[in-house]
This record gives sequence, structure tokens and C-alpha cells, in this order.
Amino acid sequence: MDTSELTRKILDRRAKRTDPLRIVQAGHPALRRRAVAARGKLETELLLELVDAMTITMREAPGVGLAAPQIGLPLSLYVAEDRVAGAPDEDGDGVEDLGREEEDDLLERRPLPLRVLLDPQIELLGTERVYAWEGCLSVSGWQSIVPRARRLRLRATELLGDGAVREVDEEHKGWTARILQHETGHLDGTLCHDLMVPRSLVEAGYTVHYADLGEAVRLLGLRGEIAELGPGEIIAR
Repeated sequence: MDTSELTRKILDRRAKRTDPLRIVQAGHPALRRRAVAARGKLETELLLELVDAMTITMREAPGVGLAAPQIGLPLSLYVAEDRVAGAPDEDGDGVEDLGREEEDDLLERRPLPLRVLLDPQIELLGTERVYAWEGCLSVSGWQSIVPRARRLRLRATELLGDGAVREVDEEHKGWTARILQHETGHLDGTLCHDLMVPRSLVEAGYTVHYADLGEAVRLLGLRGEIAELGPGEIIAR
């Protein structure tokens, strides 16, 4: 089955076009395959329908990103959007429970308008690593502490709403950089928990008890670089 046929099959599982797609869970082989290049793989009309369905799915989940492998399609494409920075994650959906403006600021979380990126490549910049709780819509209900580069360079083809494309070459930092690293990882067959601090995997409802990473270090017995961070610190340099 070629990419167009598989895409059509996935989209046709919906009863109507406004329904979300099924998000596959860890264990599905599409999550461990390296995605194939997206540019030129689908006709524009089908690509726009796919992106619209992925956006609906991401927003309903809710999440801040969704990669094509997460719907069972090993295509190098994802949508990303953070409409309400600091919104609580009451159901373990992968959007961190921040709840306080100072925590938003600590993680440099800013609103991210909807982006549709094809064949993205990221280059990590600098040596700063940010430790934060992270979840995944394909590992529903679980979170772990994942170190991510604070800054990165993104190169990608961006799909615009009218089907036109443009090449982007940008730098990002903070929470947006985390989202981009998470979603790009899916295209290489990597889940965020593959990169977690050992022993930090918890049921999502418990993360409220470990908002201070120092508490997570103490109560979960975490070791390594994270244990060397000072009170209130999340960035290792």
C-alpha cells in the first residue's frame, strides 16, 4: 500500500470529517519506524485534508503537537500549536500542568501559532539543557522528566493554509524548542520517554507532587546531572 492509499484509509475511518483520528499507542510499529520524506508524497487536496484531521485530533486530545506516525502514518510531517500557555493538564495528555505564570516564565513558554511542518530538521544549539515533565499522546496517562536542549535551529518546509509551501530556517528556545524536539523525535521513531531521566516515569496525576524537581530527585531517588541542580533550577549548563 503506497502512502496515498494508506493516508486515504486512515482518513476514511472517521464517520465524518470533523471527527478526530485514532492516536496509536506505544507498541504500534509506526511509532518506531523512521518516517519517509513528506514533500511531494501526497496531492495537495489530500495533504490539506490530512493536516486538517491531524489538527482536529491534536486540539481534541488535547495536546500541543501531533506527528503523522502517531496516527499510524510513517510520514515526515507534524502539526504543532500551543494556544494557551500554562493551561492545566488535567488528564495527562502531555501538556504540562504549570498553572502559575512564574513557572511558564521559567520554562520560557510562549503561545505558538499553528504550524504545519514537512521534513523538519533540527540542530541543537549551545550546551544548556532544560529538565521538565513531558508526556506523549501515544503513551497516554504517563509522564517523565526529559532533558531537552534550550535552543535549536529549525529547517523545514512549512505548509500554509492555501496549500502553498515555504522554506523556513529559524531559531527557537524554551518550551517551543521542547515541542519541536518532541515532535521531530517521532519522525525518527523516538518517544520522549526513551530520553527520560531514569526512574522518573510516573502516572500523570502524580506530577503535581513533583512540580519542584528537587522533590522528584528526593522522593523518586533520581541521580545524575538533575541531582546537581540547585533549588528552583531546571537548566543545566
